[in-house]
Amino acid sequence: MAGRTGLRSRRRSVLRWPVVLTALLAAALVAGCGAPSWTYVTNSGDRTYLKVPNTWKQVDPQQLADQLGVKPAKDSSGGVWVQAYDSDAQPSLSHVIGQSAASPAMLVTVQPIPEESRGQISLDTIRDFIYPVSDTARQSQQLGGSASGLTGFTLLGDQVLTPGNGIRGVHTVYSYRVNGGDPQIFDQTGYLNDDASKLYLALARCSVDCFTKRQSEIDGVVASFTVREGQ
Repeated sequence: MAGRTGLRSRRRSVLRWPVVLTALLAAALVAGCGAPSWTYVTNSGDRTYLKVPNTWKQVDPQQLADQLGVKPAKDSSGGVWVQAYDSDAQPSLSHVIGQSAASPAMLVTVQPIPEESRGQISLDTIRDFIYPVSDTARQSQQLGGSASGLTGFTLLGDQVLTPGNGIRGVHTVYSYRVNGGDPQIFDQTGYLNDDASKLYLALARCSVDCFTKRQSEIDGVVASFTVREGQ
């Protein structure tokens, strides 16, 4: 009897394993279906997309628009579309457009270009949209003295982009000191559409030390910036 009891016990143990494995698989599937790791930033009107880690928080849109002196809009047909995200534990507009950012911060915008100005738009217009990057713009800045508060420029990378369908742009990486703060690295991607009626731009920034430690995270955000107009 003892032998039969032991056999039945072993059989029950063997039969329980599929049940345990099924439960473990179900738990894994539930975990895999949890909250997404990205926040998708979408401007459907201009067919412009970006994703940021869901730990990054949006900076107050009205505060951002007021600081930049623009009219906020859902897309460029109604004004300037602009959003900002900050990975700092205490998100602040100053991390996006101020002296320094110790954690990655991001600005993304689509801006309409007045018809009378479209013939003057070039890739240097994109490079210089936020800070002076081209030789011409930096020479003008130097002639203006220290009023700009920008020093210590270094160009780290510059690549012309031709994704097709009339879209053209440039990816530029550079560093500056802003108002005497720690050196900051700016990773900027900008595009113009076929008739130069819109400018699309995404700018990521943080300190040199931050950029070194979190470059793969920043690269993932920058690489996600997509413009699909005309496609």
